[in-house]
Amino acid sequence: MQKEDPKFQRVFAKLENELITKCNAEWAPKTMGYLTPAAGQYGRTSILPALFDPNPNTYGGGAFGAVAATGTFALPPAYWRQAFSQVGHQTLIQGNGTGETLPEDWKVGWLGLAFPNKNQHITEIRFQIGDRKYGRINLEEMRIYNNPAIIFEEPFIIDEETAFHLYGYFEGPIAESPFSPLLSIESVDTYVQYQRIVMLGMANYKVIDRALGNTGAAI
Repeated sequence: MQKEDPKFQRVFAKLENELITKCNAEWAPKTMGYLTPAAGQYGRTSILPALFDPNPNTYGGGAFGAVAATGTFALPPAYWRQAFSQVGHQTLIQGNGTGETLPEDWKVGWLGLAFPNKNQHITEIRFQIGDRKYGRINLEEMRIYNNPAIIFEEPFIIDEETAFHLYGYFEGPIAESPFSPLLSIESVDTYVQYQRIVMLGMANYKVIDRALGNTGAAI
């Protein structure tokens, strides 16, 4: 995508410069070490699902990597796939800290969203970063494309310990047939629809240890 889309290249370069400037100022004297930070440097990786929490209405081992237990989630999200059991307006992705904040020592540069599904179920989104609310965006135009993505004209920085909420409208109905997926939700077999919602961009971390450990583990 970076090689083929000049607009994406411009937005990515703008975001990278803004995020590096912010990290240099707030994490000084550390400097940018990119994917292989040395001592005295901070690093960069992709946006990890474990920085966020799933929608409370998505469940199961196949639902955003979480295990539901009466409103709580025993594991951090290990991937972006969610299993939706309800239609209509709902939270899609939120920060995983208290108050739905991004974890300490992480800053996220957010470029857009990808929807790598053959069938698309999200028709609208809106989001909030800290106290700033952004307007509704209809996504149905993207259904003419295969595995679509949306790239914002202006990128966003989600700062450490800042609240983040992504809301969306999940279009129904949720199919109920012998071939439809079922998950046990609070001990009740419930029909669901799967949807991947992938955050595009980069995540900078202040301490290398925060990015080490087993894949899919908590941060």
